[in-house]
Amino acid sequence: MTAVEMPKVAIAGDFLMSFARIPKQQQKKVQEFISKFRQNPTSSGINYEKIRDAKSSNVHSVRIDQTYRGIVLKPEKSNLYMLMWVAHHDDAYDWARRHDCLIHPSTGAIQIVEISNVVEQPRVETLETQIQKALFADFTREQILALGVPSDFVDAVLSLVSERELESLEKKLPSEAYEPLYLLAAGEDFDELVATYNESLGETVDVTDFEAALERTSSQRNFRMVTDDLELQKMLNAPLEKWRVFLHPSQRKLVTREAKGPTRVLGGAGTGKTVVAMHRAVYLAQQITDAKTKVLFTTFTRNLASDIKANLKKIASEEQLAKIEVTNIDGWISRFLKRFNYDYKVVYEENSERKQCWKYAIDQAPTEPFFPESFYEEEWRHIVQPNAIKTKADYFNVSRVGRGTPLSRIQRAKIWPVFDEFRNQMNRKRLRDMNDAMLDAIDIIKEQKVLLPYLSIIVDEAQDMGSQAFSLLRAIVPEQENDLFIVGDGHQRIYRNKVVLGRCGINVRGRRSQKLKINYRTTEETRRFATSILNNVQVDNLDGEFDKSTDYLSLFHGDLPIVKVLPSYEKEVDFVKQQLDLLLSNDVPLKDICLVARTNYVRDSYAKSLNDKGVDTYALSADSSDSEKAGLRVATMHRVKGLEFKYIFIVGVNKDVVPLKKALTEDPVERRDYDFNERALLHVAATRAIKGLYVTASNNPSQYLSDFI
Repeated sequence: MTAVEMPKVAIAGDFLMSFARIPKQQQKKVQEFISKFRQNPTSSGINYEKIRDAKSSNVHSVRIDQTYRGIVLKPEKSNLYMLMWVAHHDDAYDWARRHDCLIHPSTGAIQIVEISNVVEQPRVETLETQIQKALFADFTREQILALGVPSDFVDAVLSLVSERELESLEKKLPSEAYEPLYLLAAGEDFDELVATYNESLGETVDVTDFEAALERTSSQRNFRMVTDDLELQKMLNAPLEKWRVFLHPSQRKLVTREAKGPTRVLGGAGTGKTVVAMHRAVYLAQQITDAKTKVLFTTFTRNLASDIKANLKKIASEEQLAKIEVTNIDGWISRFLKRFNYDYKVVYEENSERKQCWKYAIDQAPTEPFFPESFYEEEWRHIVQPNAIKTKADYFNVSRVGRGTPLSRIQRAKIWPVFDEFRNQMNRKRLRDMNDAMLDAIDIIKEQKVLLPYLSIIVDEAQDMGSQAFSLLRAIVPEQENDLFIVGDGHQRIYRNKVVLGRCGINVRGRRSQKLKINYRTTEETRRFATSILNNVQVDNLDGEFDKSTDYLSLFHGDLPIVKVLPSYEKEVDFVKQQLDLLLSNDVPLKDICLVARTNYVRDSYAKSLNDKGVDTYALSADSSDSEKAGLRVATMHRVKGLEFKYIFIVGVNKDVVPLKKALTEDPVERRDYDFNERALLHVAATRAIKGLYVTASNNPSQYLSDFI
């Protein structure tokens, strides 16, 4: 058999889902079968059986063992074999009778449609439905078809009169058809949706050419051509991690696009921003031919960098990994400065020596005008430091837009000695704040004309980085093709950093900015709870503009989050223990559940109380990652960011804990920002839940829960 004649094998996402459900013993047999099947699907050793009453033509079953069968589609026009499903003999045959696999006549995407869903359920006519306008009355059959709706569903879609009726079709329609309909009903522009979901608009689609259909990104969200055994083994070893194999068309376009400059990708929690960033890094690494050139992948914290390293190993080869440097931004700066014999110790606010320097500086504060110490801290953090102000004259001229307390020129002159003394004290002790160290790194790069090995930079969790960090990244790599790929979400800003990318020399306006709108992690019920915490709060898009939170959806539904206020701490712990026992009785492993609290102290208190009741716990600390160790995971709200668990318990959501009570500033802008950060923490913690969310408090609950109790 020549290379040209070699059969091709594709695997469906549905096949991996069904594979994950069968017993481990049978999974091993399936793996052995598929390996042989991929080598030669026409081998006489493969026992094909024609399924006469299957919905799709040319559907066969293949024998795995005495009781299990695989379902294979062999299109007539090609030398292609498609693995569709695997299950017990009777279940496999039943699946083949209920499902049709076809090429959509408009989008050209391969779709799997459950035929039993096509039967239209009779609507009970009421006065309300008689007078309501159809949900998609402004669109034609051809337009609905262009969004990927199967032909047999178009009439049912056009007869819908409410979003609730549309939601009832969620489990009946293929996801690639339901998504654009939902977004269209929510007010998204039809032409933009067609551009995302229909790459074949205007073309004549051959509905019998499955090989051509597999080349389309719209098919690749559900099907993958298998090219080697190593790739196949990775798919079968973690079949439920579909993000490693299948990408949404909007994601795949971002991964493979050739950008003429920076790209910004926004998206709510669970929309796959980090997945896109990782696949983008691998894609760019594949393009590199020079052994000394790399892709820099950076994020804000060490924990997230560690998680990204671990996940990159699941999608990249050793050769590709060698071309991707993953690090948190502070770690990169420390190593860079060390190379150039930097003569300062880089410190953070909690450093004792820095605190002493600040104490000496505050002693210079005038009695008139009087400002609390918090004002000086905020002025340093938001105005003096990011603008690299070194002199009184510079301070007179700098803009203070965004600060809640106005200052006259005379007032600026009187308070300047505080900042001048702080810099002097820090210089005497050879100390630098990290943000100042970033600016020093920029100076070194420019003055010494340092050439760094990075072709591109990928930035994850961009909302947590400040202007100094992005100015440094701009200095590391000049504007060029595919230079910066920035992903983030202002709704998840849990640190005090903020950035306007345009002011850092990074232009992401217009087509350089994209947004992901499909949540793959949480249920729609959990998503709505999490976003409601940020209701009526202004959120920016990392470039000084407003970013709304109502334009993305979850693909599946589940139970409403359980919000419970108990009369005492002891009763709250009892309730958590009862719910844990209930989950365990339903075969949910403890390691798939995480208990989240605002602080380490609160986390440890609940962990100890549950330990006393016989519950094993495993703490996720700042320097530890998750593992296969048994036990209920316990973490702070900050630590759980970037992780996901089937069930999340957010405990101790009490007054003065969430938001955490602190010596608040008098500045209204700072108060608003602090409130936002605390809301974002609760929002982030809630969006870690895949299946179920529990939120508990005792005695006096947080004001953030007032709408739910």
